Amino acid sequence: MSDPISLSVLDVQISERPVTMRLPFQFGSTEVRETAEAYCTLRAVIGGREVSGYAAQLMVPRWFDKRPELSNADTIDELRHTVASAARLITGQSGSVAELSVGLRQAVIDDLPADVPALAAGFGPALIEMALIDAVCRSVAQPFWLAARQDLFGLGQILPADLTPEAYDAALNAIEKPHSITLRHTVGFDAPLVETPPDAPQDGLPVTVSDVIITTGITSWKIKLKGDPEADAARLLALQPVLSGHMDGGVTLDANEQYTPDAFRDLLNRLRAPGLAELTGKIRFFEQPFARDVALATRADFGARLVIDESDDGMDSFADALRLGWGGTSIKSCKGVLRALVNMARARQAGALLSGEDLTCQPGLCWTQDTAMASACGVADVERNGHHFAGGMQGATEAERARMLKLHPGIFRGDAKRVTLAVKAGAVNISSLAAPGFGASNAMAEMQNDEGN
Repeated sequence: MSDPISLSVLDVQISERPVTMRLPFQFGSTEVRETAEAYCTLRAVIGGREVSGYAAQLMVPRWFDKRPELSNADTIDELRHTVASAARLITGQSGSVAELSVGLRQAVIDDLPADVPALAAGFGPALIEMALIDAVCRSVAQPFWLAARQDLFGLGQILPADLTPEAYDAALNAIEKPHSITLRHTVGFDAPLVETPPDAPQDGLPVTVSDVIITTGITSWKIKLKGDPEADAARLLALQPVLSGHMDGGVTLDANEQYTPDAFRDLLNRLRAPGLAELTGKIRFFEQPFARDVALATRADFGARLVIDESDDGMDSFADALRLGWGGTSIKSCKGVLRALVNMARARQAGALLSGEDLTCQPGLCWTQDTAMASACGVADVERNGHHFAGGMQGATEAERARMLKLHPGIFRGDAKRVTLAVKAGAVNISSLAAPGFGASNAMAEMQNDEGN
């Protein structure tokens, strides 16, 4: 391992891009039709030289904070507040990425109202953390995977008590150069299966699940559940003939905190029905079936592999879940890249599962950064559906789109007016993420330079 790199933050600029869904998406208790993507530009001094770092994250309504009294707009505003707080509090601070991130997360919690959930409070710090990581990678002209392997971010100096330095070093040594990543397609509650709705967009992109199979060759699936055992079993029964013969990569089921333990046992019993044998035989894990305030107080003794997601709202959450018999956790850059690296080491140490989950990654900087993280952590496949439900690099200039296509010809295709994901045989060629920086920050840097001239 190398010595961690220290940096001093000069200033942070935050901007937004509106995002409109080409297909409305239902998950949990809400339907998403529009939101915004947050962009961060951070200037820091590293080794006496000024360096910029860039990051992007979609502000997803009613996932970070699901309190029923809040509207979609309320929860987006809450995320804006966490970003503004983090940007203000990090300015003028110095240290390694890990030191700055730990201090910032606590400072933002102290700065926000007490009722803001930890998952939401961590959104702003996670965005800043990504920009710090990018600045470090750019300062030494190294790609993320190599900087992480050398621990240039200083995580080894602040490891949690349950993770030994030896286990952490072994996990870092296993990080490999990015080559290709398999996609897992998300099927929403109301996603059309075979018949194209009359109001579907006429943009040449897939709409139905059968369209996705034909155009992408995807064989890994993530299916959203409602929290109603009878309705969910019926939905899976309807899906099975559509997915039949196209599930070689397996199936995961995501309940988004909507099940009680008793109702979940009912669902498991229904899934044993002979008519569902093909699909249930492909199930790899169930993602966050219980509410976050219930999950980490519940022993995972259901005879099925359970993975936390919304419950992963702090550096120690996965360790708590492992002690209760949970079988894994999801990683998302919106929860923290450094947390993902720690949880990668925990998963290796415990023989647990690490999954890549985030349908909100929009084509462009958000997609490339989160995918670089997932690839380094060695996940089997990643949920990547921002391109399906929204996509197109909304809000980007034609010049930025053109640069992104030039930098990442294996990831993106199209032209300066519309960028789509280059999915072939269910996978994406991500070898271009081995270039210096964290994800596609070179395109952002060039855009910033153009705007400054």
